[in-house]
Amino acid sequence: MISLALPKGSLERRALELFAAAGLDVRRSSERSYRGTIDYAGMTRVAFYKPREIPSVVGSGSFDLGLTGADWVEETGATVEVVESFDYSRHSERPWRLVLAVPSGHPATGVADLGDGVRVATEYPNIGRRFLQDAGIGAEVIVSYGATEAKIPELADAMVDVVETGRSLRQNDLRIIETIRTCGAQLIANPAAYADEDKRAVIRNVARLLRAAWVGPSHVLLTVRARAGDLPGVTLAMPGRSWRAGSGLSDEDMVVLQGVLLRRDVPETIDVLLSAGAVDVTESDIGILASNTPGA
Repeated sequence: MISLALPKGSLERRALELFAAAGLDVRRSSERSYRGTIDYAGMTRVAFYKPREIPSVVGSGSFDLGLTGADWVEETGATVEVVESFDYSRHSERPWRLVLAVPSGHPATGVADLGDGVRVATEYPNIGRRFLQDAGIGAEVIVSYGATEAKIPELADAMVDVVETGRSLRQNDLRIIETIRTCGAQLIANPAAYADEDKRAVIRNVARLLRAAWVGPSHVLLTVRARAGDLPGVTLAMPGRSWRAGSGLSDEDMVVLQGVLLRRDVPETIDVLLSAGAVDVTESDIGILASNTPGA
């Protein structure tokens, strides 16, 4: 019933890992195959496309569902429903960034320092052009088809491109002067398919499975004990997704709270909780965390 477009190339490995962790293993005859299957009721066919192509093939109705980068959804302007977002990148559990970069010796410290006529190379001409226009810069936007760093300095003075670690920029003697936005992977659906009750049920089930698989390894459960008198301050310091778990067994004045947050935010959050009056904080791993709340 549901057709799925998955990314080929930079996002491919993480996409396959996410689907496998959700119990939705993609089977292919070889790693080079552009067709696959998933043993899941309602999933009819799977195909692989470049991430930049997926918003268009989903928006056009050629596929019901797709996984791609938020940057390509914005760049293409395709009409799709964003069902879920996952803030991971190729090598980490953090989103990637779309940035404006210049040679290390360039005097600019921000986009406002680039004068009219500046040549900017990018694989994202629509995003780049809007960003520069909003900044009041009359730039010449040069479409790049990969290896954008190589366009500087002969073909361009600056570049708009994605970075994850920044290693490639440093190796090419470039530096970031503006972060345009952060981007993660997005599960997108064709609007007509999402409006169909039967298809939407399958899509939402797939989305829940994927989110549960992503949240588990990258998040932790914090169990916090606090005195009732300190509860207002401790509650404010708890993660956004938290609840009251109970009270102490022998001390009714002791309140137990629990919350889920990203693993990378644990050290800072614990410091804030203890400063707010928490008696102690316990961190626990999460296996699979399922939810009926989209984006929760």
